[in-house]
Amino acid sequence: MKHLVIATALATLIPVAAAQSVQAPTLQINKDNRTLSVSASDHAEAEPDVADINIGYTAYGATLQAAYKAGSDSSNTIVKAMLAAGAPQAEIQSSNQRVSRLNDYEIKQQKGQRYSVEQSWTVSVDPKIAALILDAAVQAGANQSGEITWRMKNSVALDAQAIHSATERAKAMAAELAKSMGATLGRPLYATNTVNGNLMLSSGVMNFAALSPGVAADKLAPAPLAIQAQRVDRTATVQIIYSIE
Repeated sequence: MKHLVIATALATLIPVAAAQSVQAPTLQINKDNRTLSVSASDHAEAEPDVADINIGYTAYGATLQAAYKAGSDSSNTIVKAMLAAGAPQAEIQSSNQRVSRLNDYEIKQQKGQRYSVEQSWTVSVDPKIAALILDAAVQAGANQSGEITWRMKNSVALDAQAIHSATERAKAMAAELAKSMGATLGRPLYATNTVNGNLMLSSGVMNFAALSPGVAADKLAPAPLAIQAQRVDRTATVQIIYSIE
């Protein structure tokens, strides 16, 4: 994991008493209570090890039976294509399926087709084959696909790295603040932290409605999209209260 420091820090002198609860200390001001409070943020990032791909399609038919047949054909063809491209069967999770009648405007737009079947999956794969899986699905008829979420299987180590960096930054800020006041930094009396993770998303769902199942056999079928994984980011913010002497 590569650590990238992009941080801000805020240090203030706040006299405080001992903590009254596990959530936060009770703040009191008096001449005998010499403490210093520092807040700092830092972040860590790493290459993702999972790509969650949104795969979906919409099929139409003049009758309910025709639409359902078209949807069934698309559904099975798309799943078979993804499996053949290397997607683990256990990682193909259904997220939505719907059969519905179109409204008058939609019927006009679809040139008389009256029913639609929609289905979508979330497919979790190694980021290295994300483009291949998406390509296989689209070539098989997945005309509502494309969004990818990049993540870590386990972010504990990345969280710890962000917290460690934020804590070190807070300590350095506290020492500098104490020095500027002519005081000596003492031991930490209280600390708390929060960690926020950003889900890294690729561009939104792409509409490939012009494509039809079986286009993969076309010698003119395009190459897979050039997709680059986005790094996963975790940001930690700590607040530490030190005694000063």
